Amino acid sequence: MARRSAKKSRKSGTKKRSARKSTSRVSRFSAVVVLVAGVAAAAVFVLASNDAKDPTASITAGTERPIPAAPAEPQVAAVPLAPKPTWQRHAMPSDVAPGQPMIAIVIDDMGLDRARSQRTADLPAPLTLAYLAYASDLDEQTSAAREAGHELMVHVPMEPGNNLDPGPNALLTKLTAAEIGRRVDWNLSQFDKFVGMNNHMGSKATSDRAAMAAVMAKLKDRGLLFLDSRTSGATVAQAEAERLGIPALRRDVFIDHDPSEIAVRAALLEIEDVARSKGHAIAIGHPKDTTIAALAEWLPDVRARGFALVPVSAVALRLGAGER
Repeated sequence: MARRSAKKSRKSGTKKRSARKSTSRVSRFSAVVVLVAGVAAAAVFVLASNDAKDPTASITAGTERPIPAAPAEPQVAAVPLAPKPTWQRHAMPSDVAPGQPMIAIVIDDMGLDRARSQRTADLPAPLTLAYLAYASDLDEQTSAAREAGHELMVHVPMEPGNNLDPGPNALLTKLTAAEIGRRVDWNLSQFDKFVGMNNHMGSKATSDRAAMAAVMAKLKDRGLLFLDSRTSGATVAQAEAERLGIPALRRDVFIDHDPSEIAVRAALLEIEDVARSKGHAIAIGHPKDTTIAALAEWLPDVRARGFALVPVSAVALRLGAGER
């Protein structure tokens, strides 16, 4: 009996020791698990903290970081461009190299003699054709001239220094400024698409400052240029135009003051000399047989001789840019 009790006692002690060992192993394993979990939690916290400090830290290796967007440029309100004056809107194009001497050929008295006017319009372009406002069928004539590449002007009759009749609605020195303005308006309302006006006759009118002031006021209102035909050495037309800020030009050479063939050809050579020395030349002629024939022969070779054939507006543009 005593031996059986001792055996039971030993077995019971062995079980207790085994239970204690098992409990100890579980406790150690649990501690390890807790430790590993704590380390993992700490690592996650550190990574999360770094991500919060550096927003690009989560970008995978080998991926380019995005380039920050450029700051937006300040918005500036667009300033509308001033409209071009009428003479520039109606100007015909020209092909001119910088510094190239320019020649502008103006043919006055256009429109009355239909046959000669048509032959003139058939010449190589661009010429500047100045039509008298009292000619007939002006819309038809001037439209055809522009389609052929020529520039248009209005050839306005003005009072001469002799007793010649300059034509209907002429500008006379005895008229009031209001009447001169009315007559200018009439002359400028007979056709369209012209760049300005020049004087037909007018040696007396262009020498009268009050008359020219009335004329130039109308041109300023309409945005047109003025070409002084210079029928008088005492003219004040260009000076009065410039005083009001109007583009103003002056004739350099008369092509057919002497309409003989020899004189006309000599005048064409003079035009070239003036263009070489000044950088430009403005010549005025008329639809006469000798003038038309000489121009038909001379015009095709102008560019080969180093000149640019231009409408009169091209000279105004160059002078307006400060080139004298």
